[in-house]
Amino acid sequence: MTEEQGLERHAARRRRRVTGLALAVALAAGGGAALAGHTIGHYPSYYPDEILIDPVDPATAAKRLADNTLHAYIGAAPAFQGRPADHVRAVDSLGSLLVLRFDKDGKAGDGHCTTARAAMAALRASKADGFVFHPYPVTPYHADHIYHLDRIEAAFAAAGAAPATPPRIEAKGRLAEAVAGLMRASGGGDAILEEVAVDGLIADAAIQFDGWLGPPWLKEGWFHAWRILSEGLAGKPKAAAEEIYSAAMRGDYSGLAEQANLERRLVAVLTGGCRRMIVGYALKREYLNDAFSDGVENVAFDALAGLNTPIFVRTAKLKDYPWNGSLHLGMPARAQAAWNPVAGFTDPAGRLMWSALGDPALIPFPYNASWVANRLPFTVTSAKGQSGGVRVPADAILPVPGGGRLAAVGGRAFASAKVLYEVVASPYLDGSETEMADLIYPFAFIYRWGAGEAREPRLEATLAILRDRLAGLKPLRVESAVKAIAPGLDVVQKTPVLEVYLRNAPGDDHQVAALAAPWSTVPWHLLVLMEEAVARGYAAFSREQALKRGLPWLDLARDPALLTKLKALIADLERRKFRPEALKNLVPPDDAARRWRALAKFADGNGHLLVTNGPYRLHSWTADSVVLKAVRVATYPLGFGTFDRYVNPPQGVIREVRRDADGIAVVADADITVKVARRYETRREPLTRNTAHGLYRVLVVSRYYLVGPKGDVVGAGKMTWAPDNHFVAPVPSSLPAGDYKALLGVFLDGNALPPSTRIFSFQAGARN
Repeated sequence: MTEEQGLERHAARRRRRVTGLALAVALAAGGGAALAGHTIGHYPSYYPDEILIDPVDPATAAKRLADNTLHAYIGAAPAFQGRPADHVRAVDSLGSLLVLRFDKDGKAGDGHCTTARAAMAALRASKADGFVFHPYPVTPYHADHIYHLDRIEAAFAAAGAAPATPPRIEAKGRLAEAVAGLMRASGGGDAILEEVAVDGLIADAAIQFDGWLGPPWLKEGWFHAWRILSEGLAGKPKAAAEEIYSAAMRGDYSGLAEQANLERRLVAVLTGGCRRMIVGYALKREYLNDAFSDGVENVAFDALAGLNTPIFVRTAKLKDYPWNGSLHLGMPARAQAAWNPVAGFTDPAGRLMWSALGDPALIPFPYNASWVANRLPFTVTSAKGQSGGVRVPADAILPVPGGGRLAAVGGRAFASAKVLYEVVASPYLDGSETEMADLIYPFAFIYRWGAGEAREPRLEATLAILRDRLAGLKPLRVESAVKAIAPGLDVVQKTPVLEVYLRNAPGDDHQVAALAAPWSTVPWHLLVLMEEAVARGYAAFSREQALKRGLPWLDLARDPALLTKLKALIADLERRKFRPEALKNLVPPDDAARRWRALAKFADGNGHLLVTNGPYRLHSWTADSVVLKAVRVATYPLGFGTFDRYVNPPQGVIREVRRDADGIAVVADADITVKVARRYETRREPLTRNTAHGLYRVLVVSRYYLVGPKGDVVGAGKMTWAPDNHFVAPVPSSLPAGDYKALLGVFLDGNALPPSTRIFSFQAGARN
């Protein structure tokens, strides 16, 4: 069993325990059934009973945090007058990267590099508030930081003293202006310094379709380096970078050493020229209310996205009213993007809403670059190498591009990975059960709308990923289990089981599982309703297409005229017992008619069409504010506390590194955060096999990478944990003589951030 599999099993044990605990609390507190429209108080779901999201300006946010009328301010820092109140706590994540670039028409070659080196040296001396000088694109907030420790060290060494006459810099953005300081030019400078927001970088690259959040490499440092720096390349360097980038996305490597070398080569090519350079970063500081009674606790956040992430709304709870209170959240701007799960919810407020309304298949791991199984436990079977080796069953199916029709794979098809998914299913809010058709149809949808004359440009990148990698879908069965949770109260838990066959799959099992997850957080008939509306010219999925075609941006709640049209369309589809071509072999006509009736009833009762199977539902809204209500029904399968292990994760701290007879010895401590009354304290203790975080032993992942004299990774793997609790990174006796560096890391419970790493230099072999 790999360490990653161990981490997932570690999480699964906790999920089972908290689900059972939630059930016990539910029965004690509610004492009723959650079937046939009845609810159980405090039944499994997430903590606050409702979430209120309001637009709040920074000055008002500071006052409301101080007077306990706001629990968190997401997306920006409040405008405090002086020091924040003692109960107002900061949460830091990677906010932005600062890029030094040259216009394409400027001077080329050595002229660029001379100016760039001078600018880099001058920027190193900047004292701008919030700026961290870091002349390398992979930062300590990227989980792959350990691969680049020696390169980062070299980049700092290359940034010498500031020149007597620094270059003139045109600054774009408030932080860039402050960092440039006296070098700032009003226009026509030698170079341009601009700030790139990390949350915007992630949002632009994310899929954000239905219950998919990929691409799987969304949070990797090499991926961010590519997106920012690749436009500065041309000719042979650009071609080389494109080839390496493609290999990294395909997972075209075997083992940790090859992976590290591939990603190091990509970043080396990206940073080899001087047209674009990363010079540093700034943190995003968000604030929450930590008051003893009126505040929030149990808060998990993302190292890159901060509080605007699915993990936040799945962990945060009120200190006084954890399961039946209102969580008040403020944001700098109101929700402006349309509310639809295909190409809507694209602004910060919309993304926060969708994190609560929708249930992603997998969610980003908050403190590394992997993924957490939310509604899709999985098992990955990979072939050796990436060219094939796993036979795809002849009766597996694939959508046909352009139309989305499902066809058998047939013939002799092979894949490099097979993923078995056991779907944690539950009914949608309109009462429709999750069925195979719901899990398969998103693939057909993407293949229809990602290409062809009627394509939606927002889906093109998603289709490109699928067409390159998806080799087949194989529905297997639907398992049913009756759970007696109280006398006279039985709940039927259905578990659809499917196989997905993939080509060119990356190496991390969780990233493989996130490539093409068979899941939909909205039912198939809602997807069909939206595409029928777009095909009839009622609206467009995306803002770009709406502007291009002169149509409304498809909104399932806030457009009364469109809602009237959609209700009439639902009635027509019910009369026709309509189901799309792709589902005619999966959905009988009468079942389709029942689906359309359920959707019509939901629209009449709720005033909107945002039908999901997530932990919250849209309750009410105004032009500014949104109210979301928790789903408290017995059929919702995840219990409160499911994601608590991502709160205040333990942190490894390397205390000592030395060379000994067995190799390189590493001694580490653990920073453990414990709850004391309603506050948290961090305590450092020696890391042993019995070190625990709460009720569970900490899962320890250790890594070493040996970098040879030529700068290549010549060895990598897991360190050995000796009986006296120190780690050993082996140094093979076969290493050629020379100077080496060991890149060392100790990570606890999957927490790679901030990095628990160290560089250790040593010599190997005899020297003349």
